[in-house]
Amino acid sequence: MKQLLYAVGAILLAQGQAMAEDTPSNQVVVYISPQEYTHEIKLWHFVKDYWFAQGPLIEPVLVKTLGATLGETAICDAGVTGKVLLWVKPEMFYNPHMRNFYGTINATVYSGSGHALATYSGKSRYSGDLDILPAKSVQAAYDLAIQSFVDKMKADPAISKLLQEGIPSNQSYTPCSMVAVLPGLKR
Repeated sequence: MKQLLYAVGAILLAQGQAMAEDTPSNQVVVYISPQEYTHEIKLWHFVKDYWFAQGPLIEPVLVKTLGATLGETAICDAGVTGKVLLWVKPEMFYNPHMRNFYGTINATVYSGSGHALATYSGKSRYSGDLDILPAKSVQAAYDLAIQSFVDKMKADPAISKLLQEGIPSNQSYTPCSMVAVLPGLKR
């Protein structure tokens, strides 16, 4: 019995040391709330409604756009760390009178240790009909909003420095799954 306890203790110790690596494997880790995958939103038109989950639409575009601009990017999974943690909150609105899709991506940027650095917002307007290929129009509106906030994020020298140098050696990396409980920026 004691040997089993020692073995479990050794495994836990080794696992803790493995998680305390000095450099994370990703530059940017993106956290999208699980609600964005399970809670569908509705865009309405006079005759037809369109329901969709936002998470699956923005995830591949975020990984591609951030990866091309800022370096290796991953979607948050248990225990994943990065030099920059990014909490992304999408919004979509459709105006049936003007036939415009309005996409917004709000992103809070945290250092790898969990300190809030900045908040960015990317907005877009895309003309289209809800009756004709709504998924394509929604995706196009999100693509424009994502590109807008990534351009703002790329221009920030504090984030560029963090991506190059990482966090100070006296701080430890925070797993991305903790982003939802981290405090935001004080206004």
